Amino acid sequence: MVDLVLHQLTKTHPELIPADAGTLDAVRHAQVPAGYKRDILDVIWRKAGPEMLLSIGQGIRSVGYDPIWHAAVRSASPALLFDKWRRFEVFGHSRNRVRIDRTHERAASFERYTVDGGTPTTPENLLICGLIIALLEEIGCLGLRCEMPLDNGAAYCIRENGRFRLPDDANALASAAWTIEWRTFSPRVENTVSEAGPPHVALPRSCNSTLRASIETVVRLLTLDVARQWKVGELAREAGFSARCLQRRLGDAELSFSRLVRLVRSHEACRLLKDSDAPVTAIGFCAGFSDSAHFSRDFRASMGMTPSDYRAVS
Repeated sequence: MVDLVLHQLTKTHPELIPADAGTLDAVRHAQVPAGYKRDILDVIWRKAGPEMLLSIGQGIRSVGYDPIWHAAVRSASPALLFDKWRRFEVFGHSRNRVRIDRTHERAASFERYTVDGGTPTTPENLLICGLIIALLEEIGCLGLRCEMPLDNGAAYCIRENGRFRLPDDANALASAAWTIEWRTFSPRVENTVSEAGPPHVALPRSCNSTLRASIETVVRLLTLDVARQWKVGELAREAGFSARCLQRRLGDAELSFSRLVRLVRSHEACRLLKDSDAPVTAIGFCAGFSDSAHFSRDFRASMGMTPSDYRAVS
């Protein structure tokens, strides 16, 4: 998140970049201190204005490769994006979170809260609101409209027709809650896997060409969005099979759904540990593991060492 903020400041307000910004080590710090982030956002609020905070999320279109944003924009639907958002908050032990409720097929409500009884600040709320808007638009939500209530209870439209607008007094916004609706959804996910390609899956010699092609299909689908929490029925449907047919074919290849998913996740984790400077925690999320403990345990079982040790020797 801080990298995205600094990226946008470099383009629009370089004078607001903290002098010590270059000292942050993304590899060793899975989380930047909350106070540091809050101070940066407060400066932006005071010197660049609240619209700048809302606009920072638009930088996901131009920021360099980041596995978290890459995982987010791979979402094939708003529901999958929201699921990843919730999971990453838990994965990263975030104190400030977003409660997301689908109110309609093409609408959702959002509420910021803290797990320790604190209160998220207005600059933080605007940053998160703008980021969620950017992600929804990036995955294919068209005709997006966002409303945020004012202190007097009236609804105020802060995003419409691809533009932000704010009331004369931005302090009048009750920024901890907002609603987003979209006219239609047209997925923008590219049907491509990473440069590393899908993992090699050793199959018994008895597997015929049809069975091998089926396994290659499901491996490719898993690799297209590793961060997704796949279910057997979902994977089978996208591969053109029934759930029972998929499980039978996996059994014929001496595989199980859970084993195949772990193989794909470990393959992606290895790639990210070698090719990116993302924190180990972020890599575990992007590789689809449910939490840090599962990531460490499953990775050690597959590779014979911890993720940190693998990175050190890669």
